[in-house]
Amino acid sequence: MAAAAVARDRVERLCRSATDPLALYRDVVRVLGRAVPSDLWCGLLLDPATVMNTGGYHDEGLPLEVLPRLLQLEVGSDDVNQLPALARARSGVATLHRGTRNRPELSARYRDVMVPAGVGPELRAVLRDRGRPWGAVILFRETGAPDFTEAEVELVAALAPDLAAAVRRTLLVSEVAHRDAEEGPGMAVLRVDGSRIRLELASRAAQVLMDQMPDTRIDGLPVGVISLVSRLTAAGGRRQSARVRLRTGRWMSVQLDVLEPADPNGVERLSLVVEPVAPYELAEVIAEAYGLTARERQVARLVVSGSSNLEVAATLSIALTTVQDHVKNLYAKLGVGSRHELTARMFFDQYLPRQLSRLPVGGDGWYLPARPHR
Repeated sequence: MAAAAVARDRVERLCRSATDPLALYRDVVRVLGRAVPSDLWCGLLLDPATVMNTGGYHDEGLPLEVLPRLLQLEVGSDDVNQLPALARARSGVATLHRGTRNRPELSARYRDVMVPAGVGPELRAVLRDRGRPWGAVILFRETGAPDFTEAEVELVAALAPDLAAAVRRTLLVSEVAHRDAEEGPGMAVLRVDGSRIRLELASRAAQVLMDQMPDTRIDGLPVGVISLVSRLTAAGGRRQSARVRLRTGRWMSVQLDVLEPADPNGVERLSLVVEPVAPYELAEVIAEAYGLTARERQVARLVVSGSSNLEVAATLSIALTTVQDHVKNLYAKLGVGSRHELTARMFFDQYLPRQLSRLPVGGDGWYLPARPHR
């Protein structure tokens, strides 16, 4: 109990002061190790709309050679404790052994990935804030080690909300420093030969943008891109896309499509396009990150399109005073004081070169002029 209490206190403090999600994962797992020991681990960043893996920290996780098969299973099979299912589950935290009733061999992930990697017990935690998944932490123990106990699962579940809120917040905290090469779009060609995926051609912009993706590399490609390839394959070659946040703080859209169908040798070529997220898409990301309710989003969309409070009330069939309350909440959550600033925050701020100043404030961690409301 003492170790768990100490771990919880330290993790909560780390969450309050975090400014980078991957550094947060490393610090948290290091502290958590005394109460919930693990031999390998990884921390993921997830697209809250699709639960797609868009990056993360894998340097202390499974061997790189098994990751392509893992990514195939994650998007192309029905296995135990997959991330989308966990994102909908009550606690969002589960172990493989409990999920299979102590018959882990029933899991293709266990047979094809974990056994070859020399690991047995697995604990997965999807990090949700305001009902949306922003990240995940996966812990492994070596073959023959005991499964994670109920107390260990409960501790991770108890810490998950704070960790999720911190991950969501750090996606907004990172300093934005645009460079001309990052304006995009960047274009590249991927060569797929069985499970081997490599970069065949790339524009300078594409290379710069991929270098900015916060992710482990396999043959020079971010794991998130390889995951997208697996998703395309599982979808029968239908175009796939995901939103990715770069180390600079920019949100980019990654789109993958079939350029040349597989030749007689089974070699296929895919086109990869990386470009800034469209303003309307970015507005949805910002709305998620700032925790806007469904009604607040409706009000915000009408306000930024030029509707007066009276027009918003008539359109949504709600009282004028209710609209005024929603607008007041929007201003508070997004840290703005006018309709002009609200529009800029939701559509244009992420495109402007800016340096976010950070001032420490008491127990609330880092203060930002546009800090997400908690």
